[in-house]
Amino acid sequence: MIPTSSIGRYDIIITEIMSDPSPPEGLPEYEYVELKNNSSFAIELKGCKLGDESSAASFNSSIILQPDSFLICCSNTAATQLKAFGRTVGLSNFPSLANESDLVQLISPEGHIIHAVQYQSSWHHNRIKAEGGWSLEMINTSTPCAGAANWSSSNAAIGGSPGHSNSQPSGMADQQPPALLRSYSIDSTRIVAIFDEPLDSNSSVQSKNYILSPGNLSPISCLALPPLFREIQLRFQQPFKANAIFDLTASRLKDCSGNSIGSMNKVRAGLSSPAAPGDIIINEILFDPPPEGADYIELFNRSGNIINLQQLYSSNRNNINQLINTKAISTLPIQLFPGEYIVLSENIGWALGRYAIKDRNAFLSTILPSLPNDKGSFVLTNSAGLIIDELQYAGSWHFPLLSATEGVSLERIDPQSTTQDKNNWLSAATTVGGGTPGYVNSQYRSMHAEQEPFQLSSPVFSPDLDGRDDLLLIHYTMPGPGAVGTVRIFDIAGKLVRQLNSNALMGSHGSWAWDGLSETKLPLPSGIYIVQVSWFNLQGASKSWKKAIALVRSR
Repeated sequence: MIPTSSIGRYDIIITEIMSDPSPPEGLPEYEYVELKNNSSFAIELKGCKLGDESSAASFNSSIILQPDSFLICCSNTAATQLKAFGRTVGLSNFPSLANESDLVQLISPEGHIIHAVQYQSSWHHNRIKAEGGWSLEMINTSTPCAGAANWSSSNAAIGGSPGHSNSQPSGMADQQPPALLRSYSIDSTRIVAIFDEPLDSNSSVQSKNYILSPGNLSPISCLALPPLFREIQLRFQQPFKANAIFDLTASRLKDCSGNSIGSMNKVRAGLSSPAAPGDIIINEILFDPPPEGADYIELFNRSGNIINLQQLYSSNRNNINQLINTKAISTLPIQLFPGEYIVLSENIGWALGRYAIKDRNAFLSTILPSLPNDKGSFVLTNSAGLIIDELQYAGSWHFPLLSATEGVSLERIDPQSTTQDKNNWLSAATTVGGGTPGYVNSQYRSMHAEQEPFQLSSPVFSPDLDGRDDLLLIHYTMPGPGAVGTVRIFDIAGKLVRQLNSNALMGSHGSWAWDGLSETKLPLPSGIYIVQVSWFNLQGASKSWKKAIALVRSR
């Protein structure tokens, strides 16, 4: 028999997790965690702890677990009913497991991690089972470190198989190479590399296996971080300057199943700096998802700085302009590099399945403030309450001819232009499925590429929401603020068909948008139209400008 002081990593493994027992399929409506002795010796559990990220329960009495045998761990209340399914122990202070995601870990009396699993509800791979009543089961117990690919919903008719071999077929051994996902800085000399699964304890701490470029730098020390051992802390001798961007490359690494790292071995790295107003902007917003979906917000780093999302917060404004419903963007250090996107949602699995996705790592599960369908607000602040960006949106900003806006996001047209300008927002194109979370917007267009007094975004526009020239943008660049402008649209016969504004106060630069509709908001037919802009200022200057435009309708 192995005493508790000699329990090694993976000698006992977590093989089944019931985190959401409601509504029950047949099992008692209680949470539980199943343990299996994965060694060839009997093991004494007294003094071990089983917990999540916030609490842990101790094994206070002698419990000997024989090789290849199981133990159901639960609360004292649940034990009276779950013992009918196998050997069961009730633990005082048994942790309350979160439905969506949590970290379950078995810890030795000396504080060493025996096994840890950071599960996600998406591991069910079944939307119905993820709603509750079904356990998550390990597929292949010979590769307990394999991570998400090694877990799925129970196939047992009652929702789980506590106390017995799992209902999932054992499947093949882990053959997937480890992947380097991202990095973050702790301080000016320490960088943490994050992998998608635990690494071999020998190869992961070899300094020669990591290179930082430019400079061809190797760390002077490496440390695998518990509880999952998929994060490696790298310490370098030379301090980094804030916002200096490096490439971190990992080589010759293996996971705990012996698979060598492949092409997914390079990420950006560097020391972050505090976000300043305008560094991170609100770039896309979905506030009207279908019933089975969820809101999302896309942020874009338009600065040259590395920003740590752990230092940012989201809020709404109430009717007296106070910030309310403040939520942390991330509880973990996640660095957003220049030119990168991050999509925030409470149900990233739905968004990943609904829209065309180019980078799954650009999604972050988080709690968002309320985003009503008719109108609302989203405010991005730092920890001191400084406004980084803010949007007061309205459902009326959607393309007027859309038959339905459910599941269609509003996209920012120009990242460099004003957030609050409603002409800088338009419905995502139908050709991309109504949203582009995690990559460049379908309606992206620079509003400041031209510096002549007036410019049209295109000589031809087609307001059919296909992502190409759905709006005609009339850009202006004035010698100074204070001018007043009037914009009219005429047909080829000279008849006024639309007046976009009259005596509107103009800034030093800006734009107006025409959606191809008449004054009565009816679609105008294909043809040639004349855009006329008249302006004057208080210094007595006045001018008129006009340009022909072709409106083309494909349907």
